[in-house]
Amino acid sequence: MTLGRTQRLLAELGIVLAIACLVALIGPFDPPGTPLGTRLAFALAGFVGSWVLVRLVAIVGASTARLLGLGPVWGYAFAVPIASALIAWAFLWSSGGRDAALGAQFASVWPQTILIAAGFFALFFVIYWRAHASARGEQGQDCEDRSKTAEPSTDGAREVGVGKSALHERLPAHFPAILALSVEDHYVRVLAADRSEMLLMPLAQAAELMPPGAGQQVHRSWWVARSAVTGHRREGRDIRLELEGGLVVPVSRAMVKPLRNAGWL
Repeated sequence: MTLGRTQRLLAELGIVLAIACLVALIGPFDPPGTPLGTRLAFALAGFVGSWVLVRLVAIVGASTARLLGLGPVWGYAFAVPIASALIAWAFLWSSGGRDAALGAQFASVWPQTILIAAGFFALFFVIYWRAHASARGEQGQDCEDRSKTAEPSTDGAREVGVGKSALHERLPAHFPAILALSVEDHYVRVLAADRSEMLLMPLAQAAELMPPGAGQQVHRSWWVARSAVTGHRREGRDIRLELEGGLVVPVSRAMVKPLRNAGWL
């Protein structure tokens, strides 16, 4: 996944806007004879507002899921019905006031908003799943290319990366030594010299499954194996670690002094 978090949010917003325009053109939820401009205004405001609401409720749901020991994706099982109820109340209140929002009509509108919200969730799930699958293939090919061009190590006794850990139990059999862990949305990408895998878990949980002292979280989105570091370089005020096989990892400014004191830099 090459898009950052902000870019992913903007991409989601673009998809929501496109669907809102399509719904306005078709007009399935508007009374006959409603002008196109009115339909478009209500569709854009309604869909964007609903998307923002689901996003906010999903943050609460993801936190609840983590507290219960579940994957973050289960947060949407909480977010979809709750946010859909809020959307249904808002729609009924705007069209019929308090009596409509708290009346019997809610029982028929809420299931419809649940279906729409679930449809959006399924759409984005498929989009992100395909993007992660594509990124996995590209990353694997990139790692393979780097391994072919990298010079062989002259120190055969030195183990590069973490070859055995509790995290390996969650990876495919014979997964090679782990060089680094990186965050991609709700996933952790496990990077080795010639391949990578995606795991649905927080970075902190993945780092806890590595042997004590084997590495360090050097950035909010990166954990690095100490033995995989071959050097570092400066880019302006920023420092980046150079890893075996050509990987380059950013170092947060807050971690520069601790890493220097620990002999990494």
